[in-house]
Amino acid sequence: MRAEFFHFNHLKPKFDKKLDFGKRVLVFTYHTIEQVKEIPDNWFKVVASIAPFVRCIHAEPFGFQIRNLGEASQNHKDYFIQNGWNVNFASTLKKANQNGDIIIEDAMLEYSCGTDSFNPTSIAVWRTV
Repeated sequence: MRAEFFHFNHLKPKFDKKLDFGKRVLVFTYHTIEQVKEIPDNWFKVVASIAPFVRCIHAEPFGFQIRNLGEASQNHKDYFIQNGWNVNFASTLKKANQNGDIIIEDAMLEYSCGTDSFNPTSIAVWRTV
């Protein structure tokens, strides 16, 4: 397995044409989108375009955007709104799925709270069409 690490601007998603990721790519994000207030509508389409087959696993704090599961969800939502952090990951993900840019395979809300109940991790898994 080959790994590539590079700078990626979530606000202006694009990839350097010189990067060759191969035919099958696994993209993994871990709390890299949380402090981006809103990702652009084309975020998932851009990431899905890097190879013929892309699977992406997001371990990001977005559960409150889908459903209130209790006190942690409410604390999470209030904290993110107060800090101007990500509020559209879930809606942008759903829209990309509805547009046929990606296929959502699975999601787990508030999978891990760790020691910070204001920032629980949720999981989303998607792949290219």
